[in-house]
This record gives sequence, C-alpha cells and structure tokens, in this order.
Amino acid sequence: MTKKRISTLKPPQLLRKRKALIPPELIAQQVGGHLALDFCNTAGEHLSERPNELWRDWEAFLRWAMQAGLIGPESYFELLPFPEPLSEIIQLREVVYRVGVAVASGRPISERDGRFIRERANAARPEVEFRNDGMHWRPAPLHVSRQLGAVLAGEALSLLCSSKATRVGICEGGKCGWLFLDESRGKRRRWCDMNDCGSRAKARRYYERHKEA
Repeated sequence: MTKKRISTLKPPQLLRKRKALIPPELIAQQVGGHLALDFCNTAGEHLSERPNELWRDWEAFLRWAMQAGLIGPESYFELLPFPEPLSEIIQLREVVYRVGVAVASGRPISERDGRFIRERANAARPEVEFRNDGMHWRPAPLHVSRQLGAVLAGEALSLLCSSKATRVGICEGGKCGWLFLDESRGKRRRWCDMNDCGSRAKARRYYERHKEA
C-alpha cells in the first residue's frame, strides 16, 4: 500500500512556491497614479474604434487584480477555477473611462454614467483579509467581478468627487487615451509614460525634422 505523502512546507513557503506558478508578465503598466485610472487603462489604444482588450480571459483579469494590489495571490488561486464572464466588469470600466475622459477634456459628465458608477459602488463588497503584511480584499468565488466592481467603482467616485479630479489627464500619444493623475507642477504631463508614448512622440518629431531637412 502506497503511503500518502504529507507536505512539510509551512504556509509562507507554500505560498511562495505557488506564487512562482503565476505568469510574471504584466497585464498593463500601472502608470495612472490611482487605482481607478489603472482600472481604465486595461485596454490598449483606448481611443480607437477597436481598443486592444488586455483582459483576454479570466486569468488575465485576476492577474491584473493581483498586480494592482486589489487581491492577494491566495485569492488568485482560489478564484481561478471559478471563471466568470468579463462583460460586467468591462462595462463598468468603459463607463468610468468615459467619465474620466470627459473630466480630462473639460467636457460635461453624463449623469447617466455617474448614476451607473454610484449604483455599482453600492453593491456588496468582498470580505477583508488581515495578514501580517497588510490587508487585501478576499472575494468569495461567486459574483467576483461584481464584488471587485463595487470596490473599483468606489475608488472612481472617491477620485472623481475630490479636488484631485482636476488633475486627471489623458495621454496625447495618438489613440492611446490612457488616463493619469497629473501631479506635476503646472500640470505639464502629456504622456501616460515618457518611455512609451513620450519616446514615440520624440521619435516622430525627430523623423519629421530630418525629413524636411
């Protein structure tokens, strides 16, 4: 009779071993300066007719939530076997994004969008897990996107209803459209990331100058 092997790994060691199984690739660069804006920035070329969806599947959404500090790695593994359609959380993201773009562009905000965000913020939120290294939301494996959507909608309201809303900016890199919190003196920030859209803009200016020479 074969004896069952009993793991001798202690919980922290076991967690480190499991974390090594999580794909290391970033889902989206966190350049927004606020969780609500990083939430919006999970679609590439967001101003184009067909943005590049960075949440390709349930795993990508959970990995982003972990990378953004919304959930811990334990929740990543707990929730992975319980996939949900992403349509609800993507709908919320697009509404928050529309409001963010309106704020950044100095245009009126749709009252309908504002009510939608408030309604989502009033939904039930996840339980909170307390650990020695801090606190994390710990969603139950049922209506996860709705639970985390309530957190993200609340983050959006806390930003957009504050004085910091005047510092929401939008990247000038073509169709990029990523949002960021402009903390620079004089609100001079133009790019989501100087090493990304900023570098491409500099390269285009360099090309245009030398083409005309």
